[in-house]
Amino acid sequence: MCHHEMCGIFLIVRIDADKFSSIDSVGDYHRGCGHFHGRYYTGDVNDCNSQRCKTSKTHMHKTASNCGCPSVITENRRVQNLYQTKHPDCQQQPR
Repeated sequence: MCHHEMCGIFLIVRIDADKFSSIDSVGDYHRGCGHFHGRYYTGDVNDCNSQRCKTSKTHMHKTASNCGCPSVITENRRVQNLYQTKHPDCQQQPR
């Protein structure tokens, strides 16, 4: 199992992406193991402007500490380097 902070499966599917707040990250995609290994966050944050989202600036329950609104943040991943091999950490794993 990969222990990198920003590791995950790379997906380009964007369904209703404007309904969620998002952050942008840049990293490497390794086709051999199917992992995205993030290098850094760009600092760009996209607000969904939904009153029912905890992470939005327009959240309707700003003073409530335990409201039932979801806190959903998606990650927009940009590939800086595309490798055909596995990441070194994934190569060392026994099968």
